[in-house]
Amino acid sequence: MTPQQAAEWMLEQFEAKRFLYQEEAASHLFHLHDEALAYFDASGNLCVGKAVLAEFNKMTSDAVYERADKFWRDRLPSDMPGRMQ
Repeated sequence: MTPQQAAEWMLEQFEAKRFLYQEEAASHLFHLHDEALAYFDASGNLCVGKAVLAEFNKMTSDAVYERADKFWRDRLPSDMPGRMQ
């Protein structure tokens, strides 16, 4: 699976529910055994690969990332500017 294909899978999951937890996406991608898709950071957290995340961000310009709960969701009128909330 390429980073583009992984981002497309993430987009499908996001569009089906209108939200996507980072842990769910990273866990699925990690099981594909490709560190370009998912990896453990220095703190031991499972993360979506940077190339995958860059592609996903391009596809979801109206989504925001809830940093505290680690998930992407649709932007609300009350959201602050920027991707992170």
